[in-house]
Amino acid sequence: MWGTLEEIGLGVKLALYWSHEQILGMYLNSVYYGNGYWGDVAAARGYFGVSPRRLSWAEAAMLAGLPQAPSAYDPEVHLNLARERQRHVLDQLVVNGHLTEAGADRAFSEPLPLR
Repeated sequence: MWGTLEEIGLGVKLALYWSHEQILGMYLNSVYYGNGYWGDVAAARGYFGVSPRRLSWAEAAMLAGLPQAPSAYDPEVHLNLARERQRHVLDQLVVNGHLTEAGADRAFSEPLPLR
């Protein structure tokens, strides 16, 4: 219980000093994506050879699914599981109004140029 209260307190402190975009950026820069890649920049370059800003929807959705279980969804080892997770991320983008269903389907059908 005390751990939860401390986490809530930390969340409030973060929100007082930084914007949601800054907090998200801090998270993306520190989360583990598997294969030794810490942060979105390292993951985008390591898996796809591009900066995060140059990721396609397909690539971004693949990376977005990795932090939950980087070993289980490792696209280099478990491509089918990674693709299932990518589909889930794309579906959530549709549900939340960031992509159309057709756009998500197009993204899912794109080849993934893993390095």
